[in-house]
Amino acid sequence: MTSITITGLPGTGKTHLAMSLGNALMSRGQSTLILHTDILKVTLRQFFPELKGAGYKGDFATKLGLIYPYLQEQIVKANKDNYCLIIEGTLALGLSSADLPVILQLPLSHCQERWRNKHYSAQKSLFNTSLEKYNQALESSINPSTLCLDGSEPILDLVAKIIEQWERIK
Repeated sequence: MTSITITGLPGTGKTHLAMSLGNALMSRGQSTLILHTDILKVTLRQFFPELKGAGYKGDFATKLGLIYPYLQEQIVKANKDNYCLIIEGTLALGLSSADLPVILQLPLSHCQERWRNKHYSAQKSLFNTSLEKYNQALESSINPSTLCLDGSEPILDLVAKIIEQWERIK
C-alpha cells in the first residue's frame, strides 16, 4: 500500500495532518512524499485555465477531471518506487485509486473559526463562497474503505488512527 489521500472542507486541518503523518511515517523508516493538490493545481494552470481559483469553487468536477490523471501518475510512480504518497487537498476528493482515502471532518462553524487565521484573500474567498455543493460531493465520496476522522481530535491521535489503518491494509 503506497497512497493515502486526505481531503475535507477547507479549514479542517488537512495540511497539518498530512505533514504530521508524513513525519510519523518517515520516523518509522518509510520513504514518504506529500503532494498538496493546490501546488499541483497552480502548476497546471498554465495548461488548463479552468483550474483558476480555489479547488472547491466553481466547477470543481471539471477541476477534478483535469487533475486526476496527474495524481494517478504519481500513485503509479509511488507503487513502482516503493514510497508512501500522501495526496492532500480539496482536489484529492474521491480519488478512487488511492489505497487509503481519509476524510477529515469538522463542523463548518469550526472551519470558519480556523479561516480567520488564514491570509486575508483566502478569508475573503472562503467566507464569500458556498461550500454546499463541495460538501455534498465530499459526503457522497465516502465508501466502505474511507477512513472518516474528527478534525477536532488531537493531531497525534489522528496520525495514530491512519497508521493503524495503513498497517492493516498494506
